[in-house]
Amino acid sequence: MTLAYMSVPDAYGVVESGVYRSKALDLHNLPFLLHLQLRTVLYLSPETLAKAVTDFLDSNKIKLMHLGVGEWMPQSSWKPISEELIKDALEIILDVNNHPILVMCSAGIHMTGTVVGCLRRLQQWNLTPILEEYRRYAKSKARYANEQFMELFDEDLVTLPEHLPEWFIDQRRMMEEEENEFAEQLRREQASEVGAHCSGSMFTKAETTNEVQAIAESEKPKVVMTSDGDTPGYRKYYYSSSSPLTTENRSYKRKIIGKV
Repeated sequence: MTLAYMSVPDAYGVVESGVYRSKALDLHNLPFLLHLQLRTVLYLSPETLAKAVTDFLDSNKIKLMHLGVGEWMPQSSWKPISEELIKDALEIILDVNNHPILVMCSAGIHMTGTVVGCLRRLQQWNLTPILEEYRRYAKSKARYANEQFMELFDEDLVTLPEHLPEWFIDQRRMMEEEENEFAEQLRREQASEVGAHCSGSMFTKAETTNEVQAIAESEKPKVVMTSDGDTPGYRKYYYSSSSPLTTENRSYKRKIIGKV
């Protein structure tokens, strides 16, 4: 009995159920694709794939979506990748009709890592685990511009497809429940403070029950909105609870071992 040789692509990883990431495929990676039972391969780099790879995808009815063929880098901007490419990539990834899907670029680090980081933003991840995941794959090749792009990415650019994956729907539902629970807890705390204030004060006969209710109504907790983008206060809390709003600059130093 002979076992088929399978070589896992470099920078391979499972993003979510039915969503994978890796470096651009080589010939010895092709048997591994059969194990994944892919429906779509999303290629982000402008370079063309080897003909043997494209022929393999065609013969196995795996759809190749080469977004990198278009304009993928802005002409004059600090941004390392165009927002249009990220938008299109995320809408493809979030369409369950394309699953299972493999997202890849030439190195499997920068463009793929940026797309995955922006996907985490849509999943309401905190900035700290987003950057940790990016650096885990990039290691010493991590780029500050990519991290800043993920941090400042505008989620409203993405139009959610009609058929979303279950993991995305469940995560959104759990986040809404958590936000509602947080708002309810805040309302109870505010209500208890109002009750303590009312019980500790002396009311005259002219202050009727309706007036007391009007005082309590005026002191009901309201969702705080920020000045930029009308972001709810609870969302600002999630993003700023364990990380700075602006990514700190980092410098790498080479350690010299041995005699000087």
